[in-house]
Order: sequence, then structure tokens, then C-alpha cells
Amino acid sequence: MKKYFQNVTGSLNALLVLEAAVRHSSFTKASVELSLSQPTVSRHIATLEARLGKQLFWRKNNQIQPTSEGKQLAEAVSIGLGHTESVWQQLSKFTRDRDLVLACTYGFADNWLLSQSTQLKAVLGDKRLRIATADWMESLDMDQVDIALVWDLSLAPDRPSIPLFPDEAFPVCSPDYLRQNPNIASDPRALLKANLLDYDVRHSGQVTWPIWFASLGINAQDHAQVFQYDAYPFLLKAVQDGEGVALGWRFMVDRMIEDGSLVKVGPNVVNSEAAYYLQYRTDGPHSDTIRAIVDWFKRTVEKQEHSLDRAKK
Repeated sequence: MKKYFQNVTGSLNALLVLEAAVRHSSFTKASVELSLSQPTVSRHIATLEARLGKQLFWRKNNQIQPTSEGKQLAEAVSIGLGHTESVWQQLSKFTRDRDLVLACTYGFADNWLLSQSTQLKAVLGDKRLRIATADWMESLDMDQVDIALVWDLSLAPDRPSIPLFPDEAFPVCSPDYLRQNPNIASDPRALLKANLLDYDVRHSGQVTWPIWFASLGINAQDHAQVFQYDAYPFLLKAVQDGEGVALGWRFMVDRMIEDGSLVKVGPNVVNSEAAYYLQYRTDGPHSDTIRAIVDWFKRTVEKQEHSLDRAKK
């Protein structure tokens, strides 16, 4: 075993890439599944071929087809992964039976969930809850997750879900930035010359600056440079520090507007094509507790919605 491990040292990631590429017969699909760039996938395959001295794929007209050697090696990797998964499931069974797992982004945990932790604990009773956070939900193993806050329902398409928050966003900035740029609050076109800070929403369909400007009939092709962040808490911290203007999602920035660290400087835009969903499993030993948590989320969001509506009147 030790000798084998020495032989493949430096190639373990490449073997995972190979298995996905053979299974899909596509470098592009493998890159999407593994969240890698296509050049990185090609480089891993080339590394394996160089180390083995064997061609693992036939390449012709931008199409690939695994060779017999490629299929043989990919099958061995698949068998090994299957055995590893089986052992992992056995070793982690006690933890899964004991703990509930709720998955969400760092932004949701930081800007909404943590402020509700006391009420959530009351719903849990003596159950233990583990909160799994990630920049991108697709990086998590959804088979190990009981409840997830997601934009993309395709991560666990067989699970029921409820829309929790609308995809509703509006521009926000710090009070100091507004004092230095007072016209941005009265004229949305003035934002074209502001420092626009953006959150990388990938393929979620969430409101972005181009969508926001387009909904107001504004051509945003000539906007100022947009600085992009891949973590929403970092984005909001930059806004609070006066670095520029960002889109704030309802329920995510409400507390910051209430405490005065952020101010709203433009109209709300609602994207009816997207929403923030609560997705949950219905099987397993925690089904009753999961149902109670789902009901708690619904009640809490409805209460916040009513509070916001009263504040507008």
C-alpha cells in the first residue's frame, strides 16, 4: 500500500479529474462538476499521460473519447472512491444520527442566521445542530446536509423546498460615502460614475448591477469599474468602510440600515425569476425536528416581512 501511494503521489487530484472526464466523455462537463477551469482539467490529464507514457483520451475536432487505458484507470479510481465512500458512511454514521446539518453561505450565516440563533436553539431542544458554511453551496456534499439555504434547487432536485426570501435588492452605501456623493440618492444614473462593488453570483440568477440598471431603463455599458467580491460579508464590510456602493438584499442588510451603518440610495428591484429557497430532506431520524425548523423559518421570515411592511407605512 505504501509503495502504491508513493507511485501516485502528486497525481491524486488528477485521478479524480480523469474519473469525471471519462464518466462524462467531456473535459468541459468534468470542469463544471469539479469547479475547475477547463485548462486545469486538460493539464491534469496531460500530467497523467506523461507519467504513464500512455494516451488516455483520443482527441478529434474538440471531441474526446477515452482510450482503453483511460477507461481501465478511471474504473479503478471509481472503485476506490466507492469503497472510500462506503467506509466514510460507516464511520460517520454515529455523527449523522446525532447531529443535524444546516448548510448556508457565509453571507447568510453572518447577516441573518446568527442574529436568530437564540430562537433557533429553542426549536432544537436537545438536538445538536451543525452549521456548514461555504462560499458556494455546490462545494458541499448535499447527501450530508439535512437543511440548506440555496439559490440553486438543482443541488438536491428531489428534495422539497419553499421560497424563503425574494430576490429583491437595492443600492446601499455608508453614510460618509453618501455625504461625499449626495447625488446618488436622487438620481440612479449618478451611480454609473460611483465605485460599484459587486458580489459574484455565478449562475444563480440573482440581481446584479446590469439587471438593476436595466430594470430602470438605464444603459449601464459606461458604468465605472466594478470591484467584485466572492464573499458577501467582505463586500458589506467594504461598503461600510466607504469603499463604494453595493446591492443589498432584503433581510441581509436590514439590521445594518436600522443601526445606521448603511443607507439605502436607490429603488428596490425584484427579480421574479429567482429566490432564496429553504431545501430540506424528509427521510431519516430527524424528520420531525426538520419539520419544526422549517416551520420556524417560515414564521420568522413572515414576522420580519410584516415588520418591514409596517415600517414602510
